[in-house]
Amino acid sequence: MAIHIGKRIKEELNRQNISVSDFAKKINRSRNVIYDIFERESIDTGLLNKIGKILCCDFFSLYSSQKEFASDDVKHFHASGHNLNYYSEQIDAIQKQNHILESEIIYLKKIITLMEGKKEKVKVKK
Repeated sequence: MAIHIGKRIKEELNRQNISVSDFAKKINRSRNVIYDIFERESIDTGLLNKIGKILCCDFFSLYSSQKEFASDDVKHFHASGHNLNYYSEQIDAIQKQNHILESEIIYLKKIITLMEGKKEKVKVKK
């Protein structure tokens, strides 16, 4: 039996307790389009990817095998209530902070080198 992707998307919305209106806003579609999606047996991969990101689910995993799937076979990206976007933002922030700290270390090493040079000049003068 073929996978009915619209039903799987609807099941996931219900599982996550997300309203059709909220979901429609998140993917920039009307409520009517969302109800249309629920009826579809197939869907454009770009749209499915966008839906997967919003719901933190890998709907493509349903198609990765030829066997029939249960609804709990959809792989979820989130853990402890956080979504993939949250982790991506955190990684970006940490990388920026790391870059700033690396620059500060280089600057401090230059200051140390200058201070040590001054210290040596003072010793020579005495």
